[in-house]
Amino acid sequence: MDRKHKIFFLALTLIGCLLVAASCGGNGESAGEPVEIELVDRDGNSQTVDLASLDAVTGEGGFVKSTGTVVGPAEVTGPKLLDILDLIGGITAEDAVKITAADGYEMTLTYDQCNGDVMTYNPDGEPLQVGGLEAIVALKSSSEELVDKGPRIAFIKDKETLSDGHFWIKDVAVIKVVPAVAEWELILSGIEETTIDRSTFESIATCGRSTHPGQEYVTTAKDGSEVTYFGVPLWVLVSMIDGADDEHYRFNRELAQKGYTVQVIAADGYTVELSSEEVAYVDGVFLAYLKNDEPLDENSGPVQLVGPALPSKQHSVKQVAEIRLVNIPE
Repeated sequence: MDRKHKIFFLALTLIGCLLVAASCGGNGESAGEPVEIELVDRDGNSQTVDLASLDAVTGEGGFVKSTGTVVGPAEVTGPKLLDILDLIGGITAEDAVKITAADGYEMTLTYDQCNGDVMTYNPDGEPLQVGGLEAIVALKSSSEELVDKGPRIAFIKDKETLSDGHFWIKDVAVIKVVPAVAEWELILSGIEETTIDRSTFESIATCGRSTHPGQEYVTTAKDGSEVTYFGVPLWVLVSMIDGADDEHYRFNRELAQKGYTVQVIAADGYTVELSSEEVAYVDGVFLAYLKNDEPLDENSGPVQLVGPALPSKQHSVKQVAEIRLVNIPE
């Protein structure tokens, strides 16, 4: 082969290598079509990033739905959440990260949760321990059930470790750094007993695909300013403890018609009572966790009973700690 042909051959080889490199991620994974989302830093500055252009990792993951149904485990691939956050300055323990899906579903992850410190479960859905996982934004999976629409938050480790389904936000559109949020729990007791945490409550409030949409109430403060509350209807929480556990958030209408009392109890013991008739499917009585799109302050939160259908202003309980059903008919 003469010099001229050698140079031509080397040029073709170089072009081929460049084309291959352009179509691959840093670990050899195919980048595929662009997958763009919006990133917003703690100062409100935003930028668009192509997730498919970032280095990706692969691991096993799956989740447990609130109904107890197990999805996965299966192989998932995508860039690390922390690597994505590094593009906008990273996060510290003073930050949290709000993930917003294209349909409006929202979930706020704490600094620890972004670092994989979430509750884990075995393949049978039984609790194990907190931590040991890695958060990624999955772009593909060996199971269409796990990644079936757009990029998805996922927590990976191995086939033996699952996590809560409400953290696996589908079709991620925006990742935003926000101030740190406090964790809290709300006790529910009636025919059944359970405890829900902040992330579960937030999941219920923002799930746009459910029959229990979050509620908004606009009112006027003493100084004349407009205030908007957002949260979960009280009846939805009652449905978790009223004995109708054969379906997800199915309210026990028959029991409510017989009559019982719903007690809403504050952290200091202050209690108000509502009849089951005043609660049953009444969206205008709800527990707010946001005020003007911000978490309630410590004097009112973590949740406050609000809404246009409350019997009186005295029923607007602040710092709600427990929901209890009493005088339940046999």
